[in-house]
Amino acid sequence: MATIPIAPGVRFGLWTVIGRAAVERGRGRWTCRCECGTVRDVLAQTLRRCSRSCGCARLQHIAEAVQRHERAPRRTPDGRRSPTYNSWRGMLSRCQYRRDPYYADYGGRGIAVCARWRGDRGFEHFLADMGERPEGTTLDRKDVNGNYEPGNCRWATPKEQRANQRPRASRDDDAETWWGLEEDGAGAAPF
Repeated sequence: MATIPIAPGVRFGLWTVIGRAAVERGRGRWTCRCECGTVRDVLAQTLRRCSRSCGCARLQHIAEAVQRHERAPRRTPDGRRSPTYNSWRGMLSRCQYRRDPYYADYGGRGIAVCARWRGDRGFEHFLADMGERPEGTTLDRKDVNGNYEPGNCRWATPKEQRANQRPRASRDDDAETWWGLEEDGAGAAPF
């Protein structure tokens, strides 16, 4: 693969080469001007391989991402995170973060979040697809073995969610031992 020649006027990302700079520790440097106006000496190998700006492009990217997220109502008027945002964050955590206490029941079982609901605009898309979370509901998957995606999710009441649970593994012990009942019948089952 041919190397890209470096000369005054050549552009690398947002850098424009102005001229040769002093050689430092045997490494060639070039004086460059970024589109934002910053002038800096940059290693030749850095220009060729990876450097696209003085850092302003990264900051601009972050600012744009923050601005996109701010358009979506992530906070309530009193400054707390919105219930919809909390549901979205919880969904991502359960499916992607191995240290989440519920990861084994979600991500560990192969339950995933669709690409549309992940990434920079994920919450914005989630909000557009699901709408604001109604009071007294939480995020539910219609198919308990399916992924989190627009066609498989809904806002459901606790009663609706209980009716839509996957079957739990049965215990080998009998019900009395399971519920902590004494042999003489003392104690009460929770139902």
